[in-house]
Amino acid sequence: MLIQAKLECDADHIPYRIYINGELMTERYYTIATPKTISNDFTIQLVEADNYDVKVESLTDTEVKLASYSIVKEDIQID
Repeated sequence: MLIQAKLECDADHIPYRIYINGELMTERYYTIATPKTISNDFTIQLVEADNYDVKVESLTDTEVKLASYSIVKEDIQID
């Protein structure tokens, strides 16, 4: 499944974590330099569920906010 997230932050290189359904998915990602909006694609194989709770945790005092996200179901083959 492909999770596409749009994040917002007012600064560059701010570390953050992503959680899905309370489980830590990324230890440390960093915002990238663009005017306020940061987009990331995050691909992960998850057990299918009725819904997913995606949360972003800022690792500094500078806030990284989850503006929106969408989930696209795809067959991902892991070798």
